[in-house]
Amino acid sequence: MPDSSVEGIARSYIQAVGSHDLNALENLLGEDLVATFAGTALDKAGWTTALKRLLPALVRNEIREVFTAQDRACVVYDFITDTAAGAVRCIELLTINADKIREIELVLDRVAFAPVNEALNARVPPAQ
Repeated sequence: MPDSSVEGIARSYIQAVGSHDLNALENLLGEDLVATFAGTALDKAGWTTALKRLLPALVRNEIREVFTAQDRACVVYDFITDTAAGAVRCIELLTINADKIREIELVLDRVAFAPVNEALNARVPPAQ
């Protein structure tokens, strides 16, 4: 039985991304999701598309810490890649309501993450 606590849902989300489990991800994200990264806000479809783009380079996620307060969770994890970046430390701030993730804010070091984007761009040339 899945853990429906704020911490359990947060852990399940990070693990679902890390294991490329798109079905679990679909069930964890609310239809009204707003995800932000670097000042850009994405809806559920946009966030899922962004995650799918990263999956070819993602080996797994390793959760380091989870902090919770009421309906909020802060997850600190390593985004383990098969690129020159290796492991990139990430932080996601999640708001969970009615057992669904409603808000996500991703924080990471863009310089450390740059080799991931370079490797993905080299694997799949940009559309013309």
